[in-house]
Parts: sequence; C-alpha cells; structure tokens
Amino acid sequence: MTKPLWMKLFPLFLLAALACASSEREEAASEIFVAGEETAVAEESLTVEAGSLRRGETPMGWALRAGLDRNEAADALAALAPYLPPSRYRTDDRIEAQRDLAGSLVRFAVTRRHRERFVAEREGEGWSARLDAPPLRKEIVRFEGEIDGSLWESLRSEGAPADLVVRFADIFSWTFDFLTDCRAGDRYSFLVEAYFEGDELNRYGDLLVARYEGDRGSVSGVIYEPEGERASYYAPDGTSLRKIFLRSPLNYRRISSGFSRSRYHPILKYYRPHLGIDYAAASGTPVVSVGDGTVIFSGRKGGFGNYVEVRHSHSYTTCYGHLSRFGKGVRNGARVTQGQVIGYVGSTGLATGPHLDFRMRRGTTYINPLSVNLPSADPVPAERLKDFYFVSRVHFAALDFFPSGSTEGRRDFFTLAYRAGPSAGLIPGAGGSQDHPIP
Repeated sequence: MTKPLWMKLFPLFLLAALACASSEREEAASEIFVAGEETAVAEESLTVEAGSLRRGETPMGWALRAGLDRNEAADALAALAPYLPPSRYRTDDRIEAQRDLAGSLVRFAVTRRHRERFVAEREGEGWSARLDAPPLRKEIVRFEGEIDGSLWESLRSEGAPADLVVRFADIFSWTFDFLTDCRAGDRYSFLVEAYFEGDELNRYGDLLVARYEGDRGSVSGVIYEPEGERASYYAPDGTSLRKIFLRSPLNYRRISSGFSRSRYHPILKYYRPHLGIDYAAASGTPVVSVGDGTVIFSGRKGGFGNYVEVRHSHSYTTCYGHLSRFGKGVRNGARVTQGQVIGYVGSTGLATGPHLDFRMRRGTTYINPLSVNLPSADPVPAERLKDFYFVSRVHFAALDFFPSGSTEGRRDFFTLAYRAGPSAGLIPGAGGSQDHPIP
C-alpha cells in the first residue's frame, strides 16, 4: 500500500526542525558563554573590600585597614561628606570599596540599616557622590492597649519595637513616671508614621500624637515644630511637655553623696559644704547636659578635676566635675543641647572613685538639683498658637478616628489628607474653633 505523501515527507520536516532547534541551542549556548565571559571579565576588573567600622574606629581607619590608598580614600570620604560626614558613620554601617585592576579606588559606598546607600564614584580626575534611598510609602499606624504588667511589656506584646516604647515614654518623662505610676488597666494610644518598602516595614518615623489615661493621672501630647525651632511635644494648650532640665545628667548606679551644708570630706578629712549631688557610675559613662545652654568653662579646675560649666536660661548654671574626658566640641563658648554628651564619668581631681559631681546654681546661689521645682521649657510662641491649635485638633481627631493598626488600604479623604500632614493645607480649618485649645 502506497503511503500518503505527508507520511513520506514528515521525517524530513522532523529532521529539519531538530536541526534548527540544535542550531538555536548552540547559538544560545554560545551567547551564554560569551555573556558569561563578559560578566567574568567585568567582575575580575574590580576587587571589592567590604566590612564595618570597629568600635572607636574612623572611616579613614577602616580604609587604611582595608588596604586603600590614603589620598584616594580621603578624596572619596570628602565627596561623601555633604551626605554623610565622617562623624556620622556607625558600627552597623556596611562599607564597600571597589578598586580596578590597577588597584585604584573607583567606588566607595556605605549602606545603612534602613538600606539607604551613600555612594561616591570616581569621574575622571574627580569624584561625585549621591544618596540612593529606596522608594518608601508612608502610612500611619495606631497603637492602643491596656496596661498589663508594665508599659514596656504591654507595648512589646502589641508588636511595638523597643525604641518606639522608649520614645513614647520619653514624651511624658518629665510629667509622668512610668516605673512607679503605671497601674493595670491604664490605657495608652498613639499614632506614628511608618515607612514601607513594598510590603516590608522599613522604619518608624515621627510619633505624632500620644495619650495615656490612668488612675494616677492622664497626659496627652502632640508634636509641633514652631517656625525656626526644632520639633517638640506640647500639651493641648500649647505648654511644653519638656522641663528646661532633664531629671539627671546620666544613667547612674546610686547617689553616693547628697546635697549638704556640712559633709565630712573623705579625702580632706574635715567637714565642709557639699553643694551638689554625687552620682556613682562606671568610669566612662556618658554625661549629658541637662538642658540647652552655652559652655562657659571647660577644663581643669582644682579638686573638681576635669570640669564643665553650662549657662542656661532663667539664670541657671549647671556644673559637672571629676570627668575622665570631655565630649566632642565641648569648649568655652560652644552651644550644647539638652541630652548632648559633654563628658564621661571619671575620678579626676579629689575623688575616691569614679563618679559625677553635679551642681546647679540659680544666679550665684547653689541649689539642690533633686528638690528644685524646675520650670517648663518655652511654650508655643503666641504668634503660632492659632496654627498649633488647628494642628493639635487634627492630630487628636485622627487619634480618635483611626482603628488600631495601619491605615494601609484606606482611601477616604481624611486619611489621605492626614498622611500628607496637617500643614499640607488639605484639611480646612473649622471656622474659628482653632483659636482655642482642645477642652
């Protein structure tokens, strides 16, 4: 029986197809091989040194440890300095340095924990620098709950990271003691900015508004940035939640000697006034300025050893003695801010062991820092009160409006406008109601 024509020709078509496919595979393999060669050559043309700063190490110290040329490293660091000054490098930064076949530095990059990447690249005889930041989406997250145990335990159980718990407590640290005044059943709530990269939380931003209601009292505060000043937290009536001074200038183990008009000196062996507080702490413990001010003395001063005096507003002066060393930039005439490190605990001068001698004067009279009734920091300026009342009303309305969790997916007008910020002009003022504080 004679086979149909298509059956006779089919094997020929099949062989042709197989030959074609084989040829395509060979070409593809050839392309892959060539691409692989090009990639290998590209990778071989650069050598990469990567690592992180050791504790106390400078960026230049890392560069030299990595074998980089000092002059090239200096040029790269100088190019990056407007974006990332050498003093702002951290031990958890990842540093990468790339060199070409000749050994010349061609790229220097620093990647931060939140994936911000600072890059300096050689361009001809010079260097260029840039900041590569991942595109982030801002949402608002509401935390609320009831105290069960402690504020720390309660917020951590709700998923709040440690630094967010500390930031919430710090807002009210001058007016409410969360270690002693917390009670089971007390309630807390606050709104915080959250920045997402895709579906992954990148970081939390500003804590916008907070409230704590308990048996020992209720407190609330809102963030506000008066024009020309740094952002701070204020009560609904515009008074500052900060006092002009911190409660203490360091984390201490114990008070080894209190304020006294007659104390037996352990070295001099006679009674004399001790017009300050001795805080016992480990040598090297950071000492901070308790308030904003100007350094009027920084140096050696008799029995106080290494000593710093800071002049503040309201005729107050604070004094810090027996320091092992001074903080960076702490010299006569320097401006310091509340919480800035001005020195480190030591035992210089007449001291039997490491401690801080902390003193406070009002005018020329020494006063007991532990018993003085300190004034609050400056309130919202009178000319900004109307704007502040409006902003605070928006924040507290949002605190009551949003449910727990993220605002992700919400597209109502108020949510969209609030994400943009109360000062963006998307939320109209409610007549003259913003002329007065929230009741």
